[in-house]
Amino acid sequence: MQRWQLVGAILVVAASAKVTLSSSDTQGDEAPDFCRGAPCPPFKVISKGSTYELREYSTTTWIATNVSSGNFEVAISKGFVPLYRYLQGNNAAGLKFDMAKPLLTRIRPTDSSYSSSGTDYTMLSYLPNLSKETAPAPLSPNVTVVTSRKQRFYVGVFGGFATGGSTLNAALRLALALTTDGVKYDNTQFYYGLYDAPTRLFGRHNEIFFIPLSDDSTTAKQ
Repeated sequence: MQRWQLVGAILVVAASAKVTLSSSDTQGDEAPDFCRGAPCPPFKVISKGSTYELREYSTTTWIATNVSSGNFEVAISKGFVPLYRYLQGNNAAGLKFDMAKPLLTRIRPTDSSYSSSGTDYTMLSYLPNLSKETAPAPLSPNVTVVTSRKQRFYVGVFGGFATGGSTLNAALRLALALTTDGVKYDNTQFYYGLYDAPTRLFGRHNEIFFIPLSDDSTTAKQ
């Protein structure tokens, strides 16, 4: 079985797994359609531009694992497994959790041209309705519970099945749009958000997140 087929099979199992805890997290009255009915971290849209929007996310709790790999697809596969095991009960309380959306991967490109995604990745899965203090401790030494403080992000969207190349291209497009608009952002890292299981063939939704550098990030350019 090819590496990407393997992670696809794992994601299919995760999407259909029976779980014991759930969440009603929403953005306003209901979660966006691209959350596909799954728990999503709450956010509000500060402003919208022509190709991206500025969002503000609330403080949230995640499980995280670090991965070293020279290949994007291999990194996704390696990072997903310990997070999925935690969600399926490999934690101190033996509890099972819903697979929330999105599955985030922090990518540190080798340079600002986004020609390579580098070798250091951090993959994160959202834990709804829990804090760092109340989330059960991971049994794996490779998994940690982390808190993401209230934070704004510039967010761009791209479709299709994400590959290393398409993810870098999407990051470059967002970076160029922000630069053209004179927006200051952290170009040393970005986040890739995966929302869909491999069984969804059409209308797929992926996101790129850049962190604003300036505290006065109040608008997205029209």
